[in-house]
Amino acid sequence: MNAHMTKAEAALLLPFPRNPAAEQRDALRDAAGRANETALLQGLARLADRILGWPARARLRAELASLSERELVDIGLTRGDIDRVATGSLAHR
Repeated sequence: MNAHMTKAEAALLLPFPRNPAAEQRDALRDAAGRANETALLQGLARLADRILGWPARARLRAELASLSERELVDIGLTRGDIDRVATGSLAHR
């Protein structure tokens, strides 16, 4: 076995020279991939909430609709607020 290394063999052992533009491109590509994954997961979570939360929202609508006008006023709602409360789009006053 020969203990001497050729220049080509030595070059294989050295790290590749840094390329800042390539590193920045790779970092941007990785960030975009993570952002896409996050957006997809958030979309799936919203879809699951729409589907799986539907029975609870229907129950809430029915319970609120069964209240009298006076009872709704007591809790700070009107009949027109029922759908917004059930969908969560009514901001807290």
